[in-house]
Amino acid sequence: MPEPVLHVSDLVAGYGRQPVLHGLSLHVDPAEVLGLIGPNGHGKTTLFRAISGLIPAWQGAVRFLGEDITGLRTPLIAERGLVHVPQGNHLYPDMTVLENLHLGAYAPRPRKEWRNTLEQVFALFPRLAERKSQRCRTLSGGERQMVAIGCGLMGQPKLLILDEPTLGLSPRLKGELRDAIGEIIASGVQLIIVEQDPEFLRRLTTRQVFVEEGLTRDDFVSGSLEHGKIMEMYFGMD
Repeated sequence: MPEPVLHVSDLVAGYGRQPVLHGLSLHVDPAEVLGLIGPNGHGKTTLFRAISGLIPAWQGAVRFLGEDITGLRTPLIAERGLVHVPQGNHLYPDMTVLENLHLGAYAPRPRKEWRNTLEQVFALFPRLAERKSQRCRTLSGGERQMVAIGCGLMGQPKLLILDEPTLGLSPRLKGELRDAIGEIIASGVQLIIVEQDPEFLRRLTTRQVFVEEGLTRDDFVSGSLEHGKIMEMYFGMD
């Protein structure tokens, strides 16, 4: 079998002296789109931070495209094509849309092709092309999320991590963003997506992993579980 694109094994990480991940393992196979679900506060965001080098791994290993990237600094991980778009977009509010997108292509590899990538981002999010000279603090929440994902795409990811991309958005904007993420997947970019909406993940992902108390508890093909079963996993409903 081909080697996983991403392989996380026995990962322990946390904050201060308090572990949040307790030996978590998961993998992303070639051509797979992985969804993560589970209650808030159980380690999904911490997992992404540890994978992308924002916090150190205390134990365990992270391998990306066959290379051990455990302990690498975040810019070196992003340069290799593993790009993380964190929850609650972290933009420079007093810079324009275009300036923020330029920063997404800071690494040497994507910097060479930034103009072509920018055209692709504007084709995916035409609203950003219309607002390219606008300061990000003046954008709506949905537009800011488009910029955040656009910044991730400017890094020319081989694997793109999206942490709750539709958090706080209206149903209409959520639908628009779902369609855009579908186009990103169709272009050949692999994704890991965290969402609290099981239906959103079902439409986009090939497999889902349930994370609870810093561990992966269940692993299932998208669409194989009914909504009621997923709610039971979340809340322990009978």
